[in-house]
Amino acid sequence: MVNVRRSEFEIIREILTLSRHGTKRTEILYQCNLSYTQLQKYLPFLIERDIMEEQHVKNNGNSTKIYKLTQKGNLFLEDIGKALSHLG
Repeated sequence: MVNVRRSEFEIIREILTLSRHGTKRTEILYQCNLSYTQLQKYLPFLIERDIMEEQHVKNNGNSTKIYKLTQKGNLFLEDIGKALSHLG
């Protein structure tokens, strides 16, 4: 049986692609098929490097956190795509 584990770059690319227009933490968790531990690793890593940002959005009086790409994040996403395409 072939091991089909994703690389860290592939996981980051999935997170960034999903977060282009803003998304909630639970959507990232489920759509990218991450464990909570993985999510706790990647989100701070990306936010600290100004690749993603955390925004507070009010909806019907409730405040929700969404995660969205920064301009630097958009460029980084393009670079990851190019690098992964070269690797095949």
